[in-house]
Amino acid sequence: MVARRDTAQAEMTTGDARRRILDAARRAFATAGFEGASTRAIALEASVAQSLLLYHFKSKEALWRAVMDDVFAGLNDWIIHHQPDLRDAGPAKRLMVLVRGFIDFCASDADIHRIITVEGRAATDRLKWLVDTHLRANHARVCALIRRGQEAGEVRPGDPTLLYYSFIAIAGTAFSLAPEIALVSGDDRLVEAQAIEDLIRALLLTDFATG
Repeated sequence: MVARRDTAQAEMTTGDARRRILDAARRAFATAGFEGASTRAIALEASVAQSLLLYHFKSKEALWRAVMDDVFAGLNDWIIHHQPDLRDAGPAKRLMVLVRGFIDFCASDADIHRIITVEGRAATDRLKWLVDTHLRANHARVCALIRRGQEAGEVRPGDPTLLYYSFIAIAGTAFSLAPEIALVSGDDRLVEAQAIEDLIRALLLTDFATG
């Protein structure tokens, strides 16, 4: 009985350590980028030995990929959890529900945008992996919805990819740079989810949209 309890405690401790490592690594990659982050500093931030970090994640590259898997799992779970029944909704409403889900996620955690902004600057193997594993499918799904909205006259004309990245840029940048925006504007309440949604709605939708 004692051995079983000790094993369970060890497993819980290991799980806690892995979570702390992922959280510390996400902050490091968001602020310093892949090149600037170090496993030694991440281990120190997570209050674990560097050897334990490398036990869970064999390299900094493996840790970065685990962080991205974790971030996108969180984003997808967030959107699914907050998505109402849309079976009878038009393309504009479906699109804006996805947009609002992304806005709310960025409001709660802007690290995803910060990391991708850094990684998207060069066609590295990391970026190619990120595109193939997480970005391409999301892009295809949302662009297909934008095209259906354009065919229905509910979404404004324009290249679907550019419209897709436009609303990502608005939402992601607003929350990533919220402290700067507050200082520049003198209004610390300017970056607010509803205001960002209204701005994106005006960018994407026509006057005939039902979303």
